[in-house]
This record gives sequence, structure tokens and C-alpha cells, in this order.
Amino acid sequence: MTDNRTISRVLVADRGEVGARLVRAVEAAGLESVAVFSDADADAPYLDEAAFAVHIPYAGAGDPYLDADGLVTAALDSGADAVHPGFRGLARSEVFARTVHNVGLTWLGPRIDDLAWTLDRARARARARDAGLELLPSSPLLFLDADVEAWCERFGFPVVIRPGVRGVARSAVAHDLATAKRAVAAAGAVGAFVERALAEARHVAVIVVGDGAGNAIHVGEHEASIVGPAGVRLRECPSAGVDAALRAKIGMGAADFVAAWRFFGAASVHFLVGPDGLPWFLDVDPGLPEGFGLHDLVYGTDLVGAQVSLAAGEELGWDQDDIKATGAAAEVSIALRGRGRLKSFSFPAPDSVDTIVSEGQRVDPAHHAVLARVRVLAPTRHAALVQLRAQLEAARIDGVETDLAECVTLLADRGLWEGRTARQVVHRGKHG
Repeated sequence: MTDNRTISRVLVADRGEVGARLVRAVEAAGLESVAVFSDADADAPYLDEAAFAVHIPYAGAGDPYLDADGLVTAALDSGADAVHPGFRGLARSEVFARTVHNVGLTWLGPRIDDLAWTLDRARARARARDAGLELLPSSPLLFLDADVEAWCERFGFPVVIRPGVRGVARSAVAHDLATAKRAVAAAGAVGAFVERALAEARHVAVIVVGDGAGNAIHVGEHEASIVGPAGVRLRECPSAGVDAALRAKIGMGAADFVAAWRFFGAASVHFLVGPDGLPWFLDVDPGLPEGFGLHDLVYGTDLVGAQVSLAAGEELGWDQDDIKATGAAAEVSIALRGRGRLKSFSFPAPDSVDTIVSEGQRVDPAHHAVLARVRVLAPTRHAALVQLRAQLEAARIDGVETDLAECVTLLADRGLWEGRTARQVVHRGKHG
């Protein structure tokens, strides 16, 4: 718990369709939202949905949305009480969190010590093991490529190389020794683990919320196994490959895990689920995760509102028995593949679309990697897929190259409808 604080205006320190989604969530929680925008996003239509919009000038050569000082200055200039870090960019930055705290603003994310241990894979794995979660066979943390060969021989190829700290480099599948050594070297001073690979696995994320006093609940899981050019292409809540018994096991296991370490706020605990249905702990990701909107739809929760309540020093107000699923939700991310001007950009149900672009706007993958996220809720998984497919088939995006056609093809695939969504190990890992 924290000291009681008044929170009425929240700066959303994220960009793109993520920023648009969070602005809506903040407004839906009964608070004033402050959107930030750089020169490249000055015409983003979602800025009109925010109570306030603040320009973030940036003289450097990098990304203005990664300028912690600039974002904090924008928060102060706008009269915000709190900063929501989003779930990209600086969301997992201890430096950004400290900067927010130091100027007296409320940070709507995990505590700094929670950020530290969850991003450190060695500590997170040790704590997960202590909490009774199963981990795939793995080497200790390795720093020299000379140590890699023995572990690759022990597990047999392919293996997965996971950096010791999340965000330093991407996890990679290695089918030969040279690739494995390069991946360990790429991790640099933080080292890397050599892990036995699963030939086929679902990537499942459980959302948990802790009060920092040793209590936590879970809000179900979503599956993020199917990837595209800009990350996860399709998310489904609940996962078609998780039955009631497994859902209870990974849900309570994840909640007990973060409760044991007095985690504060929202997080996602990631598992790989093999063909035999056994769940293996993968990572814990501090903060509000991508896909949270699906959980709000299915479980009737307000996860951003929960973050605000906890940060304001209030009780969580939920017991596990309060968290009940109603229906199924699915979300597709449409990726931009080339620069250009949008000659047409429309969807049959625009309220179900998160985007920052509009017809006539010039777009660039450097600023708009995900052009739009389309989300639906229905009574059943089948009905959700039917609705989502209809939305995409009726969508009109002209003037630029996107992966919309591939998304439509995916939703026509019989394997998807039959629930065969597990990721093959031959694909490069996307969860870094």
C-alpha cells in the first residue's frame, strides 16, 4: 500500500495505438487524460479524445518518446498528478520511474524494486522456482561463448538463448553452435541462458494484480503465439489451448508467485505450454501488458482503474471469486510495411479499433509499426473469430502496404478455428 494520494489527471507516456488505447482507458476510469505527441504524430486523431494534448519537443537524434526528462516536463506543464508509463518505450525504465517520483508525481506502475527483480531473469527465475513454478532445463547464466558448447551438447539443438536481463537483446532460437555463440555474445555483460527448446508451444500470458502487501489476484490468460512483422499478430482471451484445470493452475500459480514477493500493481506472468499441457515459466513482465483490453472485456475489469486505485493508496477491492469470465475476446494487430499516404482507412466498427492514423495521413513504419489493433468480444471463441474476420474483410486500407491480407488469410485458416495455434520452435522468439 502507498500513502493516500489524489489522482485526477494522468499523462500517458506512450505513443501510437498503445497511447490511443490508454487514453481511452484513462478517460473511461473517470480521469482526465493527457496525451503526448511528437512532430511526427501532431495530426493523430486520437489526440482529440484526450482531455489535454502536450507537444514534446526534442532536440536529440533519438526517439522523443524515450526522453524521460521531456515526458516529465510535459506532465508537470499539463498539471498532471500521475504518469502512466504504458507498456513500451520507458515503461520498464527504473530511471524514468525515479524521475517521476523525484518531482512528486505518482507513478502508475510497479515499484522500482519490483522493476529491478522482474527484469533480472536470474532473480525472476529463482523466485519463480521458489514459488513452485516449473522451469525448462537451462544452463546457469553464461558470459563466455566458450561455455556454450557443453550446454548445447547437453540439450541438443535447437536451443533457446535468453539474455540475463530483459530488453537488452531478443531471445533467439539457435539450430547450430555458431548461432548460439553469437546470441550469447550479443547479450554482452548481462550474460545469457541456454535453454532446452520446446518443439511446439503456446505462449500464454496471465495478468496478475498485487497490492504490495502480499495479496494478489489473477485476471485470466490470453494467448500470444501467432506473430507477424510487428510482434504478436493475434491475441485471444481465453486461450483455446488452456482448459479450466490448467487455467486455475497457471492463474493461481502466477498470483501466488507475485504475492510471495509482495509485488505491487499489474504484471503479466508468461508461460510456455507444451503439447502435453505442461506449463513452463518463461518471464514476468512488470506493468500493464499488451492485450490487457481483452481481459477487461472478458472479465469486466478496469485494469487501468485498478492501477490508479492502488497508486492512490486504496484497497484493490477485488477478491479472486469476483473475477469471472463472460465470453471470449480476440485482437488482431495490423502492421504497416511501407511508407505512403493513406488513400482510404476505414473499419465497419471504428469504436473497436485502436489507431492514431486517419485517411489522408502520411504514415511511416518508423512511427506507425502497428497501424491498428482490432478487438472484438463475443459469447464464444467461434463467434469472436467470425466477428473479427468480418471486421477485417470489410476494412479498407489503400495507399500503403500492410499485412491486412495476411491477417484475413489467418482468420480463414482451418487450423486456427480448430485451436491449433501453438508456435513452432523454428520461428525466432519474439518475447525478449
